Amino acid sequence: MEFVFFFSLAGVIIVSLILKFDKKQAIKVKAVLKESRSVPPLFMLKSTEQKIEVLKAALRYNDVPQNMSGAASMADIYNTQKENKRLSKVQEFKLLSSRYNSGQISIEAYNEKLDELLDQIQDQNGSFELAC
Repeated sequence: MEFVFFFSLAGVIIVSLILKFDKKQAIKVKAVLKESRSVPPLFMLKSTEQKIEVLKAALRYNDVPQNMSGAASMADIYNTQKENKRLSKVQEFKLLSSRYNSGQISIEAYNEKLDELLDQIQDQNGSFELAC
């Protein structure tokens, strides 16, 4: 009889310790979840970065003239119609990036718009070639 009392007391103590530990862990998990709500999803962020790099390469982003004298010399090198399409896509990309950087659109919307822009560029592959 003495053993039954001892083991039941030990069982009650073990169960109370388990419940106490479980409560502490639940509080920690809630705190971590609360902190991570403002963090963008890691894979979406990585995907967005890759899309930006592909767009910059496809649009020859660094070839965009900064002034009108540069634009005149660029028109001599490239076909004017193709170049105008490319420049409009570069401007669209810049506008989209500035809206995301200023916080006007979420990363989900930014990622979706980048997908649309990539699709448009790939559809117009005959209009201007992708630089790989």
